[in-house]
Amino acid sequence: AAVGIADAHRRLDDYPFQLSGGMKQRVMIAMALAGDPRVLIADEPTTALDVTIQAEILELLRRLQAERHMGMLLISHDLGIVAAMAQRVGVMYAGEIVESAPVAAFFAAPLHPYSQKLFAALPDMQRRGHALATIAGQVPAVGAWPLGCRFAERCPAVFAPCREVPPAVVTIAPGQWVRCHLYQPGQAAVVLPPLAAEMGREASSLEVEATVLEAEAVRVHFPITAGILRRVVGQVKAVDGVSFKLRRGRTLALVGESGCGKTTVGRALLRLDVPVAGSVRLQGRELTGLTRAQLRPLRRQMQMIFQDPYASLNPRLRINETIAEGMVALGLLGSAKARDGAVAGLLEQVGLPAEAALRYPHEFSGGQRQRIAIARTLAVGPQLIVCDEPTSALDVSVQAQILNLLRELQRSLSLSYLFITHNFAVVEYLAHEVAVMYLGRIVERGLVEEILLRPRHPYTQALLSAVPVPDPTAKRQRLLLSGDLPSPANPPSGCHFHGRCQEALSVCSQVYPEVSAVSPSHTVSCHLYPATGNNSG
Repeated sequence: AAVGIADAHRRLDDYPFQLSGGMKQRVMIAMALAGDPRVLIADEPTTALDVTIQAEILELLRRLQAERHMGMLLISHDLGIVAAMAQRVGVMYAGEIVESAPVAAFFAAPLHPYSQKLFAALPDMQRRGHALATIAGQVPAVGAWPLGCRFAERCPAVFAPCREVPPAVVTIAPGQWVRCHLYQPGQAAVVLPPLAAEMGREASSLEVEATVLEAEAVRVHFPITAGILRRVVGQVKAVDGVSFKLRRGRTLALVGESGCGKTTVGRALLRLDVPVAGSVRLQGRELTGLTRAQLRPLRRQMQMIFQDPYASLNPRLRINETIAEGMVALGLLGSAKARDGAVAGLLEQVGLPAEAALRYPHEFSGGQRQRIAIARTLAVGPQLIVCDEPTSALDVSVQAQILNLLRELQRSLSLSYLFITHNFAVVEYLAHEVAVMYLGRIVERGLVEEILLRPRHPYTQALLSAVPVPDPTAKRQRLLLSGDLPSPANPPSGCHFHGRCQEALSVCSQVYPEVSAVSPSHTVSCHLYPATGNNSG
């Protein structure tokens, strides 16, 4: 009950698979609190959660900490969460703390070059159309630390002492110190120049491009069976009438809470073992009625990048076999020599050396594995790539490398991306258009500037209000959602969101709202914007 699980006594007999992601995390917190600890170590407590559940868990931790007078060590690579939760910040690199400061001082002016590079790698709307800053090289292996500063080989401000002498701790102000030669007495500190605010935005537009993918009233309903004869007694409406178009060389971000049907949409579009109804057209050709044999030659035009780079590669195959697997399956480049040459070219294209082809996945970092997964996807020459949370398992600096790569590949190959994510910073940076899903349906869709800067649907507004920003001085009104996401097996009548909406009208519980055009590129399904009324407000 203390961690906010409703009807706690009834839930005692539940198994984990009966709980949502947010409820599972609440149970984990309850387990940690059972011994009434003085200190709680929260190791990435919200990494796998969407922004609304993440906000609930962070608020819960904040409340429990105050009530129990408990210290908390928060381990995170999300600077927005750090800004929202911490009083002090310690930046760790290669086994040691390189900078420590009060949260306000750290976010106002990070001192260590590594800290500065982390901030420069953050994606946002101001950096659209420009490559994100990255950190060259790799973290040194454990036990093989260099003689001097452990960051020296990757530091843009390195000078002679850095490679020879370990840096001492230098106190900058009370409670603020840094481990760096640049701040030693008599040495003028070199601070990396910030990205200029006048970089501008790569504005989205409605220019006419060839339509690569068109989805119309797509539905994925999974049958619920019961009894000895396994009769169908209901349907799980995972996707319930989704429609959109994706143009050549564009990115459509699909966002929403966990369980809303985002990944199922991606699998349905690619016909990956889900029952699909409605219409899916790839470059004008209908896919939903095709047999497996008829789909096979079309597979090369549509591919998928999966979320976990550690689980998506076969550990028993060398990298050249992994990348060539699709070419072999589809009968491309018949000779082994031609495939080897293509693999070498693909590795170069994603920024890996040719000799990587003969190594196994366990010999690579997470970011390198995701590059290999992207090379495997590109091997068959697709026009459409479904990216299912491809950066969620990566830290800030590696995420920047992958985003830069995806952006450059889109520019050079005119690729179209359906980008499934709950990271709105990535949406700001990479997407041209955004579709917001709730319980199997798209409730709002438009250009990225329209959705992120002028959201109309109350659900979209609540999602955006829950996004943590890397600024401890930012004051934002949090729009709290009551209750959990309803079950797609028994969706509410009327607007599916009305039970959690603070602006619900009487009609909302009775009739599902029609699609209303707020602008030529911006649509919303909400009774606050009736299809026949004034949509300018």
